[in-house]
Amino acid sequence: MYALINVRFYDYKNYRENVSIIFDEHIRIIKPMSEYRNAGYIEIDCTGKLVMPGFISGHTHLYSTFARGMAIDFNPQDFLDILKQLWWKMDHFLDLDLVYHSAFMGALEQMSSGTTTLIDHHASGSIRGSLNMIKKAVVDELKLRAILAFETSDRFDVSSAIEENLEFIKNNSQKTVSGLFGMHASLSLSDDTLTEISTKLDGAGIHVHVAESLLDEEDCLNKYGMRVVERLESFNLLNEKSLLVHCTHIDEAEMDIIKKHRSTIAINVTSNLNNAVGISQVKKFLDKSIRVISGNDGLLPSQPIEYLNIYYLSHLLGKSPTAFNLDDLRTVINNTYDYANEMLKTNLGSIKEGAEADLVIVDFKPYTPVTKENIFGHIFFGLFPSFKPETVIAGGKILIEDYRTKEDFQERFSLAKEKSDRLWKLIGKEGKDVRFKY
Repeated sequence: MYALINVRFYDYKNYRENVSIIFDEHIRIIKPMSEYRNAGYIEIDCTGKLVMPGFISGHTHLYSTFARGMAIDFNPQDFLDILKQLWWKMDHFLDLDLVYHSAFMGALEQMSSGTTTLIDHHASGSIRGSLNMIKKAVVDELKLRAILAFETSDRFDVSSAIEENLEFIKNNSQKTVSGLFGMHASLSLSDDTLTEISTKLDGAGIHVHVAESLLDEEDCLNKYGMRVVERLESFNLLNEKSLLVHCTHIDEAEMDIIKKHRSTIAINVTSNLNNAVGISQVKKFLDKSIRVISGNDGLLPSQPIEYLNIYYLSHLLGKSPTAFNLDDLRTVINNTYDYANEMLKTNLGSIKEGAEADLVIVDFKPYTPVTKENIFGHIFFGLFPSFKPETVIAGGKILIEDYRTKEDFQERFSLAKEKSDRLWKLIGKEGKDVRFKY
């Protein structure tokens, strides 16, 4: 067992100083340093540091990892062009080998920024077995936690995508991994496909992009005479497990539907900025008592940067520096832990006896007074802008120590370069011939 000594910790609910934390896969004992006695523990001295829970990415795309640095013809005029010219071409060429290596490297990078649980939304030309490849990389090898789903879409073999989701959900219900039923977005899902999904869902939660751009709402209105959330409800696809991603352009009636079904919204504000699609109405969602969680949409490996952008963009949207406060942000962060806990049957996000030992340790040398009332302000304004954990722990296993992974992954980086080069060559050679019906 390990012992963190001389600990100052904060878990978005509680702040304590000068304690010890004894842990294996769970936190076993927390007591004042005055009562601590080493009973053969491996000690980690946390003097001058802060202990926090590991972060959770509430929505990510590990399949996008090998896009970094890739040069292709790219001149989008709207959001659909971004999908057709980049992401749909890229995922079209992903085989199981590429799925595995992109998941490994993407998760490794997020882990290095303190994320210990990932809710991944996957798409690839190779469907069957793809979620198990991600599980192998993220859960089995990197020792992180994951909630996985495959993006069912009419541009794929729908039956294979449905079976991939259902089989993974059935076979994975552990504290380290579980599944959701993945769907791409209303604009790429026909009524026939939604009907088939509805008849086979059997209480599972869906993981779907909703009104990320205005195009999704316009497409739904033009084709079906209703808005996106209304369409999902009409097929009985909404429940308390459902994860609706972005929701940038939903209206109040759609918000009320989401609230009625106790579904969750996963915002990804930095990606929305990058794609110029809008700013999520986070404060309005919260005021309506809708659970909002935060992801990164595969764009950034750093959840703290997402938290910064949520805060500042909500000020811009609300046209006031008080339109969204740190308590609102803390609610989003705690919501993200709550959602993951419900899916994994865990107690993540809490530093207390019995909770999972998913922790990060970061240098913390404040130069102004720290109290339980202002600690989150210290973290938000002081640590989040350049957050880099010295130590990352998941399930009681030390994954990063002194800013270095416990295992040497240098060969993995070299291999990833070879794999991404193969992908780029495939796209360059055959990508211009790929056509989509949307």
